[in-house]
This record gives sequence, structure tokens and C-alpha cells, in this order.
Amino acid sequence: MWSDKETLHDFLGFSTYVEVLADICTQGSLAPLTLGIFGPWGSGKTSLMSMLQHRLATQAGSGGVKTIWFNAWRYEGRDEAQSALIHAIITKLEEDKSLGREVLDTLKQLKSSANVLKLAKVITKTALTLSPDIEGFFSAFEKQNEKISDTIERFDQQFADVLRHANISHLVVFIDDLDRCSSEKVIETFETIKLFLNTPACTFVIGADPRKIEDAVGEVYKVAEDNRKRDFLEKIIQIPFVIPEQKIDDVVCYVGMLILAEYMQEGSWNELMKSRAAFLTSVDGIEKALRAWPAQNRALFSDIRIVEADLDEIFPYVRNLFHALRGNPRQIKRFLNILALRRRLAKANKLVIHLQLLIKLAVLEYAWKDFFDSIVDTVDPLTGSCELFEAIAKAADAEAGDTPGKLVGDALALPALVHYLNREPVLKNTDDLRPYLFLAQTSLAKEKPEIITSLDDQARRIARNIGSDDRMRARASARQAAAQDGETAALVVRILSQDLAQATNLTVQTHIVTGLSEVCRRHPSQYAPAIKALEKLTPPFAQALQIAGHTLISDAHSAAVAVTPALRDTFAPKTKLAAALASKKKASTKEDIQ
Repeated sequence: MWSDKETLHDFLGFSTYVEVLADICTQGSLAPLTLGIFGPWGSGKTSLMSMLQHRLATQAGSGGVKTIWFNAWRYEGRDEAQSALIHAIITKLEEDKSLGREVLDTLKQLKSSANVLKLAKVITKTALTLSPDIEGFFSAFEKQNEKISDTIERFDQQFADVLRHANISHLVVFIDDLDRCSSEKVIETFETIKLFLNTPACTFVIGADPRKIEDAVGEVYKVAEDNRKRDFLEKIIQIPFVIPEQKIDDVVCYVGMLILAEYMQEGSWNELMKSRAAFLTSVDGIEKALRAWPAQNRALFSDIRIVEADLDEIFPYVRNLFHALRGNPRQIKRFLNILALRRRLAKANKLVIHLQLLIKLAVLEYAWKDFFDSIVDTVDPLTGSCELFEAIAKAADAEAGDTPGKLVGDALALPALVHYLNREPVLKNTDDLRPYLFLAQTSLAKEKPEIITSLDDQARRIARNIGSDDRMRARASARQAAAQDGETAALVVRILSQDLAQATNLTVQTHIVTGLSEVCRRHPSQYAPAIKALEKLTPPFAQALQIAGHTLISDAHSAAVAVTPALRDTFAPKTKLAAALASKKKASTKEDIQ
């Protein structure tokens, strides 16, 4: 399994970016400079910044370059966030043991300046509150305001003097996780950076999702127009660098290198990184080049058969991962970790699973969570089968005039999902999904854990699904209700009985009565309350409801439950067609029981 932390190991091809960005950070004609490393969550911003910092700290002739790392999110929720950046920079400079007394004294003065700036913020807030000595308070505020103005004017000159005496040609400050901070802290950090932008030796590298920064501008400055938000960003970020989106070949190479690295000592990863370009340009294809690499570098592996087998298992499905996760490196690594965990759990629990189905369902869970929930809702708990896949395939091939149920219709509205379902391996009604759904409970893809539901809530959810107007959901939920323990089944029957009396939709009524039959066949003690629920219905009935009621009454009679002649006559088939359909339904029911 792979760590989610930033890394200096380049499996994403960032090295070429790093070389160029390192030159920009130390180019005197561009300083002072603010460089933005932009990208969405999980795109590799922190890793790229770490590689850039390492490159600047170790490159030849970098004696005059000093780097500082500042994690803005660590100071979230603290009032001193505005001065924290100044203190972090000065503290880093104080670590230089070669600095003379004069320089150290200046650094102390700069720390004092940071405290003054912090005090300015406190006074501004206090000015909005009541004070017994209003006149004296504002007099003190005016004097303090003069001190703040003087402090800001002296700050850049003192700081430039410190860098010159410390022989620092370039100070490169990396600010990470800014987009995880509140809007107020984002703007405070940018305002603090302004203090340093009169010092030519300073460069700031800011990693963030630009949309989050624009949102912060809009919230703090009450700006609604997108172009004005972007204007602010352009004023503070002189050079933006957007991390390019990973293409499908990049993702195949990335996954393959992750798997290879898992079986290697970390100290030998440099050899692997050097081969990345060769993998991508191999005339035999990326997958073959990656698979051949362990045999070509046997000394780096304890057993190449294991790593080759792992590559063979994963490679057929990497392109599916790309289409589902859109090449996001963190999501891919997180997905592979979830997959590795589930494989281990399956082995520990002696579950028979097929890797291709495990991956297929895990992608559905990760990329189409609502659809995956529909699978969970419609799986037969006794067989693990799910009718949803075949129903979607048939509906996709049907003529446009046909109207599918809601579950199928919702799926057809997502062309990417339908395309993914059609990719091999195709999920079938005969697949037993129970072990895969068990494993899906053990690690979460995106959502927070749900609070454990009460028995009442569980029964209500099942009953609500049985009483839906979607035939597939209703039928699958009825099977799930039948598979519950006796107490839960009794609650479901009670709720369905109440819903039946209030329902006005004939389809819903039919689904409820059919559901009652399904539950009662597994729990015969529930026939009596189910028959009572039928007695409250007033004829005439639609044919489907009449057949469903006749089936329930016949099953109850076979189970030696008393049914009045009047009720049997009410639901008796009125036509030969209805009688034939009822007989067919009865035969189908017997097959299900057997």
C-alpha cells in the first residue's frame, strides 16, 4: 500500500517542470516574485513543490538560496495566523549560526514588528466593541496606528538588510495547503506576503486550487463578478503554473510504477524513475515495457514472479480507472490502497472473489456512488444476484418510446456510466455480489461513515422501497425484507399495511401487496396481519392488484391461515386471462421457494 503524503519520488513526470520552475524562482530579473502552483485536490501540488524545494536546496551553486516551508492550514483557527508567516521566516533565518550579533538584533526587531501587526488586528476588532473610556481608547488607537505605519515602512528595509548580511541571494518561501484555510486566513496570508514584495530577493511559491482562492476573494471582499476575483488573483500571483492533467498513458505508467515500487527497496527507486521516459516511448507499449522491467532488473526484486503477476492482474483495468477517476493521482493511489485492503480482507475471510469484479464494483462505488447505492438496494440477499445490470442493457438497446423504471432511467441518463457497464467484464444477473458488498462496508471511498440506523429506520427504508413505483426496486426490496430476521420482517409488514391503506396509486398498491406475499412466504407468521391489510381495500381493483391479492390469499390459505370466503371471492380472478396469469404467478412463486 502507498502513503498519501507528498513525495520526492517522481512517478508523474514532474522533473521537467521542476527544472524550469527552479530557474524562474532564482532569476533575479523576475524577483520579487509570487509563483502559483495551481491544480485541484489530489493533482500533486504538494509533491511538485517538495521536489522544487529539494531541487533549489541541492542544485549546484545554490549557496545563496534558502528555502522555507510554511503550511498555512496548521494555523487555521488561530488569531496569530497573519504574523505566523513572518515568525516562521525569521525563525528559519535565525537557525544560521554564522549570523552576527547585529543581524540577530535586526531579526528580533522584525519579530517585534510582527507582534505590532498582530496587535493592529486586535485593536481594529476591539474598536467595534464598547469601552468605558471611548475618548482615551481612540487616542491610544491613533498613536498605535502611527506605530504600525512606521513599522511597515521600516520592515522591507530591515528585511533586505538581513538577507544581504546573511549572504542570501534568494529566499524562496513555499506556502502549502492555503486552499484548505478559511477565506479570512487566505486573504490575511496574501496581505502578509505584500510586506515582502518590496524585497527583490524574495520569491513565494503558493500551492492552491485557484477556484478556492477566488471564492475567498468573493467572500471577504464581497465580490460577485468572476472577472474581478480573477483580477485579484492575477495581481498577487505574477506567474501561474497549472499542473497539466494526466493523460491515459501517464496513468498507466503511474500505476505500473507504483506496483513496481511496492516490491522494491525505496533506495532503489531512482533506477525506476530514470526509466519512466523509456516506458512511455516504448515501441512495445507501456504495459509490456513495465512488465519486462523486473526481469531486466532482477537484483532489485526478491521475487519477480509476484510483481509480474500483480501487473498482469491490474493492467487490464487501469484504463477503466483512468476514465472513472480522470487521472487524479491522489484518487488513483487512494483507490489502489482501498483495493489492496479489500484483497487482503477477502483472503483473511476466505471469500471467493474475482479481481476483475472487485475492481469493476469498486470503481462504480468510487465514481458513481448513487448508482452503487442502487445496486446495494436491489441485490437479492439470498443469492447475491442483481437484475439492474441486465435491465439497463436491455433498456439501452430498446426503442426510444419505451419508458424504463426510475432506477434504470437514472442510469441511462449517465452515458459514461452505461459505457463503463458495457466494458469488460460485464456484470451479469448471475454474479453473486454478496462478498463484494461485504468488502465495500470495510473501507469508504468518499463518504463519511453513516450513523448506525435504528430498527425502525431500517424497516421504514425497506418498506418505502417496496412501496415505490419502480418495479425493480420494489421487487428487490421485497426480497431483502424477506431475508431479514423475524422482528424486522414484522415491522416491515406493519408499515406496509399502514401504507397500503393510504396508497391511492394502483402501481404502488400492487407493489405493496406483492411485497407482502414475498415477506410472508419466508415468515408465515405474518400472513394474518397481511390478510387484515387486504380486507381494508375497497373494490373494484385493477387486474394486476387483483392477481397480487389472489396470490397472497392463496399462499395464506396454503399456510392454514384463515381467510374469509368474502375476501377470497373479492380477489378471485374475474377473467380467464386473469386466472391464467394468477396460475403462472403461483407456479413462479413455488419455484422461488424451492
